[in-house]
Amino acid sequence: MSDADQNLTRVLEQLESQWRRIGAPIAERLAPGKSDGHLAAVFSASDLHLPAEVRRLWGWHDGVRRLQAGTRLGMESRVGPGGWEFLSLTEAMDERSLMLGVCGRTHYPADDRDWDGYWRPSWLPLFAFDANLVFVDLARSSHGNSPVHLWSAEPEDVGVARTASLTDLLAIWVGLLDEGYYWWSADQGGWWMDRRQDVPYPLIRSGLL
Repeated sequence: MSDADQNLTRVLEQLESQWRRIGAPIAERLAPGKSDGHLAAVFSASDLHLPAEVRRLWGWHDGVRRLQAGTRLGMESRVGPGGWEFLSLTEAMDERSLMLGVCGRTHYPADDRDWDGYWRPSWLPLFAFDANLVFVDLARSSHGNSPVHLWSAEPEDVGVARTASLTDLLAIWVGLLDEGYYWWSADQGGWWMDRRQDVPYPLIRSGLL
């Protein structure tokens, strides 16, 4: 296992440990992971590159087992920070198809600084919240790392990476949970945040929280 794989594996284990410590419902609803062979076949069929971090994420857990099958109505997929929900492979591919149907183009500019509202075929969402998507550009992942981008309700600078890797994003979330910025309230049935004023401004500005 490469150093990058080991780092992501450690962070994923820490994230799940935090969910269980807090009592978040996602901990008990995590779906079994997909095999490398299955992931490779799905990505090959869609003519998509499968980066190591993405392979490891869905090899760990393939999203969650929905309380209401076929819907995304419950809290069981919420990771905590930012209200993001952990998408399964199928949900992510469906979301990608939807975005291509709405924002796809026949021709794309070479540089995303010329972005004007399109969705590239190589962009794949991993986490979602309403009209907001955390996604990776499969065509531009290198050395196993997948820089994380943000499509927001009013998207801007989608071509600018918010973190250098998926591992970096998840490590930020682990830290916020560990330090008590976010917690799960069983009484209220939802996630809560405290001390937002203490969160470093670059993290707030990133839009990932």
